[in-house]
Amino acid sequence: MAVFVTGLLLFGPLRSVRAQAGMQSIEAVSTGGGTSALSGGVAGLYTNPAHLTVGPAEHTTEVQLFRVGAYSGGDLFQFNHYSKLFIHEDPGAPPLSDAEEKATLDAWFGSSTRSAASYLEVTPLAMTYRSPNGRWAFGLGIRGRVIQKTTLDKGLLDLLLRGTAPTRILPVNGRVRLYSLLDVTGTFSYRFSSFPLSVGVSPRVILGTGYADGVLNSTVVVNDASLTHQFAYTARAAGTLSTGLYDTFDAFSAEPLRQVLGSTSGIAGRGGGLDLGMSYALRPGLHLSMSITDLGAVTWTEEAQTVTPTHNTFRFDGLSLDLQRLTDEFEGDVGAYVKHQIDSLAQTAYRDVRRERGSFRTGLPTTIHFNSTWAPGAVTVNGGVSMGLNEHAGAVPRPVAAHLGGEVSLGPVPIRAGVRALGTQALTVSGGLGLEIGGYRLDVGGSVTPKTSLLGTGARYAVSASLGTLRK
Repeated sequence: MAVFVTGLLLFGPLRSVRAQAGMQSIEAVSTGGGTSALSGGVAGLYTNPAHLTVGPAEHTTEVQLFRVGAYSGGDLFQFNHYSKLFIHEDPGAPPLSDAEEKATLDAWFGSSTRSAASYLEVTPLAMTYRSPNGRWAFGLGIRGRVIQKTTLDKGLLDLLLRGTAPTRILPVNGRVRLYSLLDVTGTFSYRFSSFPLSVGVSPRVILGTGYADGVLNSTVVVNDASLTHQFAYTARAAGTLSTGLYDTFDAFSAEPLRQVLGSTSGIAGRGGGLDLGMSYALRPGLHLSMSITDLGAVTWTEEAQTVTPTHNTFRFDGLSLDLQRLTDEFEGDVGAYVKHQIDSLAQTAYRDVRRERGSFRTGLPTTIHFNSTWAPGAVTVNGGVSMGLNEHAGAVPRPVAAHLGGEVSLGPVPIRAGVRALGTQALTVSGGLGLEIGGYRLDVGGSVTPKTSLLGTGARYAVSASLGTLRK
């Protein structure tokens, strides 16, 4: 239990949502989440492998250097409710009543959970080559990813804000997951000559460098001065997060994080993945595309473990005051005496755990994308939807996210903009631009949610850039 709660604190909502499956490309970040079928080259490497052979073969070779992307968001980010509960803008205003706090939590969470996620991606090298006749192309990319997701219901906040005064039964449930991956991707795309269809496949080899998760299912019964917590949880880890956190962390010691170091071989798991894509030209300049990204799984073996609790009940019925002990052992320090009694009860309930050493398997953030592209001239418009097929892996759209955006080419400066809606964020706006100098191109893009309650609930913040793309 202590490990799981610490995970919520370390990797919780302030650093983290159900969101986009990866950054895909700088163009995708800049236009709301979709990539034009005509972008081709390295822009299609992680979005839709079929796009490598769509459109005219203007460049045979592209090499992109050190692309980085970062993302954070989700429907836990609802600042209108957060501000009402935790930020008192008017110091003279009376505090919220119990009924007002309950109503705000109900509006924020309802009867479901809210999530927050973060995603960091670094691609030191990506390259593509397209044949001079444009019929086939291949690519290669090296990428590192760190994916995190936190999900919780309103139970914990209800208990912290409203205390033990109202008698009630609270579900207190949550999940946290953090993992890091390195992958090498190879891509092949082919365009048929008999009809305007391009297909593509991107197999990849995946090395997992660390994994940790925890799932808590519990109920808190509050009755006058007593509190009963019935709980069950499962926590898993592999790699450094297993040896350096799960094996050494002790919430009840004076320095619980003092020995969180750990060491492994650096490879905690191995697996494979696959992207599939297709794109069909309805007529010149109008394309329909579909892709499935991140099919696959990772098996975690290095220092892998699964932790479950030995006990499943914590009960607090108030404190008993032993004046003799207070004087002799605590020198009259009431605070230290109270803390000692509560810690003793908590240790009895939460400290003892069962550890099962053995491998386990987890899926990738599989996502399906539908996209259309219209390019009448200097303007390119693309729109579509994405839907996550494995929400527990984190960083996937749920239930579905829609995007609409485009690019205007002003000579050597392409300007991009777009919007994103539905999913786990309110209306989000995106933008970006590029700069072409000879065979060199620099791109940057980002997105932001202006208001977390505008045409939806939640937030989305993302940025992506690279050192440059060389084209020949």
